[in-house]
Amino acid sequence: MKYFYTFFLLILCFNTIAQQADSTIIATTDSSNRVSFSIKLPALTQIPGAPAPFYTYLWDFGDGHFSTAENPQHIYTRADNYEVMLYAVNNYDDGRKPQRKTQKIQVNKSSPIKDNVASVAEKDFFKANGLFELKYNCMAKPNDTLVLIVGWKNTEAQQQKGRLYLMLNEKQFDQTCFDTSGFRSYSSTAPLMAFTKTTEMPLLQSDLLVTESGSPASNFPVTVKAAAAGALFAGTTSLYKNVYSSDIENTPAGEARFSFLQLHVTPEMIKDTNATLTITGVYVPEKGKPVMHKLSVPVVNSHDPNKMNIKGGRISYRFLKKYKPLNYKVRFQNNGKGPARKIALDMTMAGVLNPETIQVTDMSPFCPPCDSLAKEKRGCWELEKNEKGAIFTFHGIYLAGTNQKGVEDKDSTKGFLEFSIVTRKKLENKPFKSRTAIYFDKNEPVITNHATGRFKKSPSPIFMAGYEQAFGSGATTSNGIVTGVGVAPLAPYRPYLQLELYYKQGLKTTGTHIDGIERSGVIRVGERQEYAYKTFDSSQTNTISQVRLVPLQLRHNIGDYFSVGAGAAVTADVGGRIESENAYHIVGANGVAAEPYKMVQTENIKAFSNWRFQPFVDMQVGKVKLGPHLGIRYYYNGKNNSFGYIYAGWRF
Repeated sequence: MKYFYTFFLLILCFNTIAQQADSTIIATTDSSNRVSFSIKLPALTQIPGAPAPFYTYLWDFGDGHFSTAENPQHIYTRADNYEVMLYAVNNYDDGRKPQRKTQKIQVNKSSPIKDNVASVAEKDFFKANGLFELKYNCMAKPNDTLVLIVGWKNTEAQQQKGRLYLMLNEKQFDQTCFDTSGFRSYSSTAPLMAFTKTTEMPLLQSDLLVTESGSPASNFPVTVKAAAAGALFAGTTSLYKNVYSSDIENTPAGEARFSFLQLHVTPEMIKDTNATLTITGVYVPEKGKPVMHKLSVPVVNSHDPNKMNIKGGRISYRFLKKYKPLNYKVRFQNNGKGPARKIALDMTMAGVLNPETIQVTDMSPFCPPCDSLAKEKRGCWELEKNEKGAIFTFHGIYLAGTNQKGVEDKDSTKGFLEFSIVTRKKLENKPFKSRTAIYFDKNEPVITNHATGRFKKSPSPIFMAGYEQAFGSGATTSNGIVTGVGVAPLAPYRPYLQLELYYKQGLKTTGTHIDGIERSGVIRVGERQEYAYKTFDSSQTNTISQVRLVPLQLRHNIGDYFSVGAGAAVTADVGGRIESENAYHIVGANGVAAEPYKMVQTENIKAFSNWRFQPFVDMQVGKVKLGPHLGIRYYYNGKNNSFGYIYAGWRF
């Protein structure tokens, strides 16, 4: 048995060493100073029902250059020690994303060759505007890390300086979405360039070019005139929690520079995998036009390049109008071994949306709409609307595959469709879902996630005023004018809790009144006179002010115009008085009854006395979700202490 355990431990150690060796970057240098890189990553496990899994790569060569090829080659122009990093992403894989791999290499001689140093990915980087762009190596998955690539290019005839700004963590989200785990950037004079937090605003004196991308880039850049550029920059920075800046020193004419930023996606980040985050960067060169670039980063549960989401999918219900337009984006990627020539997006839209209102706003690959009279559809798109949604089809295009030979630019394998759609009517305050089936040529469809529109959680203040009526001949309370405030979730569609606080201004109310009580006796009037009586009348009036807290009430809206609720209130008297009056029927000496003699006793109410617990039921009619309504409530605390409350209210 001892030998068996020894053998078993040796096998485990061997497997561990083998796995570590498989994940080691292998670098070999040829006679022309060209370094070839490769690595053996863990085998992929296909997600059931998903396309075949594959890896995407981001190689950071340690000198400011990078590549997205699986086994890249790179020429170092200077002899030095470099730290190479690989960020691999497992698409459609059921396992965890591989950790960052690092390898230190030594280059012993400089290379005068400068041609072909830039990879295909670098050359194709600046598609949005040719000057400045942001890209990511994967979408945002909570408790994971993505790499943000920041690239800028000097298109002037002379070298120039500049300044970069990066804006992270939008204020519209309560959670902090990204933690920066390190900037890694390079220039010819300094291997590492620092980004620091800043509140400084640049003075923009020329037109500002604004572009967007979400891999790939949008097709519609916008130019903001110089007079409005500064205000746009200030307004954009005000939307973010963190703004970083960095000085750019001496970028040679015609050359590009890149910075790599690791962003850790926090575990407590947005749980809604339909949300889209925006990272904004601004490049302000010493000469030439400044550029603002906005990068859309979808939130995902897994690294799946095919996705449907809503831009600004968290909607404010309080300010929602009828027929609100919503903006959707469908992303897709061809992971085949060859190009796709026809791509169909079969979109099933939520029932609250009207497919007849779909308007296409952008797409990639970009092409014109098809001519309905043409016999053959080639290099164009068409849209067929139906009751459940629409089918958008690219005809006769060329979308390269990720497993196609010679394809290194991964953006060339991706595409998207952006469109707006209008709601049929004012929405209920509950989620609504849409999704897309993506067909690449005649292959089986790839089904996206559900793009779920959600409303922001918000409290709804409530104001109420009405009249309270006591029940029972022996009631120990009083009628009164009652005003109150409450708070509940905004326009809930499920049962919900509501908190309320009231004040009652008590009115004079007869609690008990009994005539003709037969009881003989003598009363003293003044100091000496005594009078006999055989009967007397007794009454009690209450004028009691109260405060009432409803700490627990469960309500449910039945449709838009009727609501029911039940709960319990805690009530205390805070002021007023109780008057007890006895009217004695005195009999004179001649046997003739005299006028009744009245004796009154007054008891003042102590503040915050007579605490009691009172269950109740309640009904409302009107705009019970948001707006004016009428209500009636019955409190029970024994037959002599029960009372009703009729009121008008308004939910805001």
